[in-house]
Amino acid sequence: MKRRFLKKWAAWLLLLVTVIMLLSGFGITHYWIIGPATLGIIGKAESFRIHTILWAPFLILLILHIYYAKIPPGK
Repeated sequence: MKRRFLKKWAAWLLLLVTVIMLLSGFGITHYWIIGPATLGIIGKAESFRIHTILWAPFLILLILHIYYAKIPPGK
């Protein structure tokens, strides 16, 4: 039960971090779109900062997701 809970949380958090990574990467390269879309809250510098900060959580969650994917479904 606990492993299934952790497996789901790792997957959902990885999805969330991946979406934020994609948006922040898009904000670095296409800041003229992301800036107005976020009402000026997130510009090129903030996108770069977010993108840089999220590398470690992304890699940790990716490793957890791969690890939990190897566990058979009933365990």
